[in-house]
Amino acid sequence: MKITVINGIQHHGSTWHCKDLLLQNIASHLETEVTEFYLPRDMSHFCAGCFSCFLKGEDSCPHADQIKPVVAALEAADLVILTSPVYGLDVSGQMKALLDHLCFMWFSHRPNPQLFNTVGVSITTTAGAGLSHTTKTMQNSLKFWGVKKRFTSKQAVAALKWSDIPEKKRRKIEKDLAALSHQVVQAVATIDQRRSPLFAKMMFNVMKRMMKNNGWNPKDREYWQEKGWLDGTKPF
Repeated sequence: MKITVINGIQHHGSTWHCKDLLLQNIASHLETEVTEFYLPRDMSHFCAGCFSCFLKGEDSCPHADQIKPVVAALEAADLVILTSPVYGLDVSGQMKALLDHLCFMWFSHRPNPQLFNTVGVSITTTAGAGLSHTTKTMQNSLKFWGVKKRFTSKQAVAALKWSDIPEKKRRKIEKDLAALSHQVVQAVATIDQRRSPLFAKMMFNVMKRMMKNNGWNPKDREYWQEKGWLDGTKPF
């Protein structure tokens, strides 16, 4: 299984340990090849809001040298894992900056069919509140990229450090992640037989109708045309 992990922070805190537990459990079932990115080390820029990726293509992004390796790893993955602790009731600024850069892959622009048969997981931890909103931010990107099957891991650790988590709570987290690993392995193994999400089909059809009359962004329309999507070809 090829796995791409995007870590929303660099230090090895509770979120990192949860991700590591998931990877260890998956590796106990089958052979894995893991590619990891750590933010902001591997993508250190905020989106400039220049619209170049939308209007001229992602290669024109001023930060393309850091975005291209991430996109290539996402395309190659069977499983994509996004992680972030709760920062200000949302993902880390570094994670948000990367997700902003990748909006060109949303259904509203140039969705990448190589992600349509992918499994996605978001992992987040908090010492207090904010799990749901933080999870939603990462899940929205997975959803609008067209990832076929998505899972979440939300852990209220009630501690500032992994070592400070009470033993009983840590055992529960370990049990949760072991169970999640079984679900993920099964989903990846059966992904070709799974139906595409209704949301993906609906968004595709809505954007197909819009792209046929798209006079505001020729780059997006040309992309849909080249894929044959405006002539009846369906990616699902």
